[in-house]
Amino acid sequence: MKYSDSFGKKSSKILLGTAYFGDTISESEAFDIMDTFGEYGGNHIDTARLYANGEAEKVVGKWLESRKPKDIIVSTKGGYPNDKTPDIMRISEEEIRFDLENSLRALNLDCVDFYWLHRDDEKRSVEEIIDYLNDFVKEGKIKRFGASNWTTERIIKANEYAKKSGKKGFSASQIRFSPAHLVDGGDARSLVTMDFKSFEIYKTLGIPVAAYASQAKGFFSKMADKGVDSLTPKSRDRYYSEENLRRLDLIEALSGKYNISVASTVCALLTSITSPDVFPIIGGSRKEQIADSLRGADAVIENKEIKDILEFNI
Repeated sequence: MKYSDSFGKKSSKILLGTAYFGDTISESEAFDIMDTFGEYGGNHIDTARLYANGEAEKVVGKWLESRKPKDIIVSTKGGYPNDKTPDIMRISEEEIRFDLENSLRALNLDCVDFYWLHRDDEKRSVEEIIDYLNDFVKEGKIKRFGASNWTTERIIKANEYAKKSGKKGFSASQIRFSPAHLVDGGDARSLVTMDFKSFEIYKTLGIPVAAYASQAKGFFSKMADKGVDSLTPKSRDRYYSEENLRRLDLIEALSGKYNISVASTVCALLTSITSPDVFPIIGGSRKEQIADSLRGADAVIENKEIKDILEFNI
């Protein structure tokens, strides 16, 4: 497992996502997945108030109480819109405080290592947001914080204010990023996806990028194993294209070269990027899937090989 201190303390370069814990993944299955993640050297768990209507955080909290793991990093998110009013953002100080305090209770923690704002509200000033996040740090409820699905322009503006006012700024960004080219992002208008321009900006910002949907819904693994008929309709709509078939050929070649699975290769492509420092978030419904992704966690893919697939300047 590769590690980096970009999150302020030693963090595995691969994060474990928990979106379905307490929902389609039972508590016992989630425990097995988190145990397996730890056995392979993973120490950073990513959850959110939204996930499974708060059940995911409760499952993570129970696992923390049961296992008492050392050097673990727990990050969670708040500020997701209500289902009935998806176009109305929820990132006022009162709304984030409400989410944060419920997260702490669910996780059975006094302080969370890293806190993400799940969405942005460009009608709200960055000054207001930075101010109340710093208040939460002073209150001992969070240690550091980041922006999920924020544009680089807004992050830059927020951090410029933080620097001028002597306060903490966003120390990480979480966006959609995988080795696959996104054909159709669906109707998720508030999601932010890595592109060439953003990648160039992140190289200069000096903050890590946590990559969600990093495995493109298993597109490459499923295509390599069973072909197009194994894809879900959503995965086919988002990722099935001539460009991704080209990338699949290159990924399968790397899988053979490095003697690791396709799933591991997909992870290694992202963990091998160090400017910006990229941390893929992985998921799976079974511990075997997590193990398959992590068996090649030490692989270092060459910059030219990464560029050939992503077409970014590595």
